[in-house]
Amino acid sequence: MILFRAFIVSLWVISLGVSTAEAEQVLKIKPRDGVTLKMLAIEPGDAKAIAVLFPGGSGKVNVKNDGTFKGTKGNFLTRSREKFSAHGLVTVLFDAPSDHKDKKGLTFEYRMTEEHAGDIKLAIAKLRKAFPGLPVWLVGTSRGSTSAANVAANIKDGGPDGVVLTSSVGVSSKHGGNVLDFDLAGITLPVLVTHHQEDGCGVTPVSGAKDIKVALTGSKSAELMIFEGGDSGSGRECGATSHHGYLGIEQKVVDAIAAWIKSH
Repeated sequence: MILFRAFIVSLWVISLGVSTAEAEQVLKIKPRDGVTLKMLAIEPGDAKAIAVLFPGGSGKVNVKNDGTFKGTKGNFLTRSREKFSAHGLVTVLFDAPSDHKDKKGLTFEYRMTEEHAGDIKLAIAKLRKAFPGLPVWLVGTSRGSTSAANVAANIKDGGPDGVVLTSSVGVSSKHGGNVLDFDLAGITLPVLVTHHQEDGCGVTPVSGAKDIKVALTGSKSAELMIFEGGDSGSGRECGATSHHGYLGIEQKVVDAIAAWIKSH
């Protein structure tokens, strides 16, 4: 354990104020009849890997065809996506599919389903074609960690090259979605678990992150990083603008995650 202190089928290339060495792209897949799933990618020059970002909450990024988006803007991963890109990572925001754009979006329970894992598998295949030769990493935060863990535990053929679980759901609750409910011992991929020591969200205590790390007995490389410092914020303890969302230490957390991905 490391303790850090203070610390689709269709493709459009569009320019939205990113540097000349980067391009933003909207990628689409059709995982089921009549269903569309969009992803918004930043491609830096000389990319080293692909980081697919799974925001928490409802997961409704609401990507538009012109590359703008309306949802999850305050989420830790969403607001940090350009920080990831600056490390030479193709940074991909994963949106909820069109058949899960109702009020609830990607619920705790749905993120644990075979259908959801299948959608992500198709998305990974699309990304491998769009950015050939690059390893694909799934990075989930809060409820999004359940999405990443689902794929790591259940998709053995065509899955990712590694996963990062941040502010993970690590205790049982009425909502479900506990990462520990997956067969974590069966995951052989590299897995990085990060958490804030003072995460005050009831379903994402630091004790859960420690339990997740202990359960990853089959991983070829598993590590737990616990961060401290930053700003507790003035909002909800499960909200993104709090220790749960690494408020005030986003850069340090991203730096550590990106370095770990590139070292594997």
